[in-house]
Formats: sequence, C-alpha cells, structure tokens
Amino acid sequence: MTKNREPTIATAADGDEKTSAVLPSTYEVFLYFLLLGFINIGGPVAQITMMFNHMVERRHWLTKDRFVKIMAFSHMLPGPEALQLAIYVGYLKRKWLGGILAGLTFIVPGAAVMVVLSKLYLAYGQLAPVNNALSVLKPAVMGIIAAGIIKLGRAAIKSWLLGAILVGAFIAMRFLHINFLLVLLLGGLLNLLLSEGLARVKQLFSAIPLLSAAGPEIAHSKWLQIIWVSIKTGALSFGGAYASLVFIQNDAVVRYHWLTGGQLLDGVALSVATPGPFMLFVTFVGYLAGGLAGAVLATVFVFFPSFVFVLFGAKYMELVQHNRSIQAFLSGASAAVVGVIVVVSLMLIPEAFTGWASISLALVAFFLIMVVQADVAWVAIGAMLVGALYASSKLLFR
Repeated sequence: MTKNREPTIATAADGDEKTSAVLPSTYEVFLYFLLLGFINIGGPVAQITMMFNHMVERRHWLTKDRFVKIMAFSHMLPGPEALQLAIYVGYLKRKWLGGILAGLTFIVPGAAVMVVLSKLYLAYGQLAPVNNALSVLKPAVMGIIAAGIIKLGRAAIKSWLLGAILVGAFIAMRFLHINFLLVLLLGGLLNLLLSEGLARVKQLFSAIPLLSAAGPEIAHSKWLQIIWVSIKTGALSFGGAYASLVFIQNDAVVRYHWLTGGQLLDGVALSVATPGPFMLFVTFVGYLAGGLAGAVLATVFVFFPSFVFVLFGAKYMELVQHNRSIQAFLSGASAAVVGVIVVVSLMLIPEAFTGWASISLALVAFFLIMVVQADVAWVAIGAMLVGALYASSKLLFR
C-alpha cells in the first residue's frame, strides 16, 4: 500500500507478465459500489464473482494476487465477506472515510428494499397467494443453503482433524445441547492446542474477550435486545454470512420468539433475491421484532462489526495472515461453524418441506448450483418466478 493520493495499490507477477493495478477516481469507485448495491443479487458467492469480474478482469483496479489476499483476510473475519471486501477497497482509496462510504453504498439500497418487502410481508404474508409463492421459495432456499454448507465445508475442512471438529460440533450441539458459542470456542481452541501446543492456547485464551453465551439480561428493553442480538451476530459469525443463521435462529426464534422458523426462512428467501449482503435477512427480523426502528437498529448493528474489523485491521492484514496461532484458532472455529450450521438447517427442514414436491424443488436448486454451476442469483429469481406462477395457477383454477 502506498501513501500517494492516487495510489498504485498493487504490482504482482501474473505468469511471466507483471501487471500494475491503479484505483480510478473517488467518484468512479463509489459510483460502482452504489450501482453494485442495486444489482448484487444472489448472496456472497455471486457478489464476490461480480466484484472480481469488474475490479480485476475488466477495470484492473486490483491485481488477481491482491484480490485473493484481501479475500483471504475477509474470510478470516466474522460477517459478510463481500461487504468487507467493499469496505477494504474503499479504505485503500480514501482511508476511513472511503471505507465507510463504500460499505454504506453497498448496504443501503438493499436494506431499503428489504424494509419495503418486510412491510409488504406483514401486510400480505397471510394471504393464500403469498403463502403459495413462499411454499416454492422456502424449499429452494434450503437447496441454496445445502449448497452453501458444502462449499463452506470444502473451504474449511483441510485436514482430518478439522473434519473431526466439524463432526464433534454437530454432535455437541445436536445431541448434547451445548451452547453454540461454546462449541465454536472449543473448536478453535482444540485445533490450536493440537497445532501449536498448550502454551500458545493459554496465551491466546487470555487475549480473547469472552462474551456471555446467553448475553446480558436485557429482557425489559426490546431495542437493547435487537441491538445485542444484531451486534453479536455480526461480531461472531465466523465462516461467513451463512453462519449468521445460527445466531438468529437461536436468539430471534428460540429465545425471544420474535418470529417463527418459517418466517425466518421467508426472510432468508427475500434476502437471497434482494440486492445487498446476504445478512440483510437480519433487517427483516428486526422489522418483524420492532417495526421500522427495529429494522434500522438490526441493520446498523449487524454490519457495524464488519466496519470496525476492516478499518482497524487493514494495516495488520499481512501480520494476521501469517500468524500461525490465530490461523489455527480460526480454522478450528470455522470447521465447528459448518457443523453448527448443519444443525440449524435441520431445525428449519419441517418449515420448508411439506411433501415430495417441496423436496424435489430443493434438490433442483441444489443440483443447479452444485452441478450446473448456475449463479445463485438466477436460481433465486427462477424460484421466485415459479412461486409466482404457482400462486397464479392456484387463483385461476381454484
């Protein structure tokens, strides 16, 4: 990274040819992220693909090597990787102000759309045509989540030990009912212990601020509850956006009863088909819990940790990437995350599957993503269209 006003931010060898990448004007950078905020449908994989195509292949803002390093840094952090990449690129351009503006332009359009959809959902969600359409979307979302679990598993499981941690996390939460935050912590510490030894575990353990698994007692204030659940979700969702489902299922559905598992699936379906980070389904949850104010609080605080992590951590990116102890802990926690996500997904199955037709829809969505390599955005949009056609047919032929 250089200190010039219009920096050449990367020079990397690509085969035998050296290429340099220079960020364009501030206006062009933020105009792109604002545009991306309106069109980045399909979840983190689709969004990162769009960014790579534009910033590396077409505009050459970043070299391939620099893009991969930034993505590696983002994958180490909890929260949505695509948003963190946007914040980082903005930071490269105009430091803190640039990072904040890039992140906001990436979030705000989708958040506004999600608020409108949440209001319409509350107004019309109980109507038969809406329920018929959602009956198609829900199983499709389960297919998308299943594909996401496999992709996340492939990225996280790099050894037999990490595979064992995944299985152990599943058993601990599913059958022993151990709190999932404790499961993630133990997964990270176990991998660190076996990789680096007991001394390094004690050193890292003393440096980790432990959050209460249950959270503070804030039962008398729904606004504080929304803030706590959102900021905890954003700060501890290791493994990417899909991991946030664990926190919301545990707190919003099981603990506070703001919505049902079926409604959570509806929110996830809307978020997959809405521009913006996948975690915008937390905006939907906030709206159902506390109206517009709840949606705003949930949105602000679920993404706040990502801004803090990237803006404070950017200058330490190289150091963190090469710290073996931190890498070992995060690898173990990420493996445990996959097992925990599987448990939460199993909890959502009764809400999504009502018969062989719904199971077939999930399998089709899974097949399109994993075998055909279809864009998640197009799978989501296709499911929405099929749902709309199904709802229309029920109206016409009832």
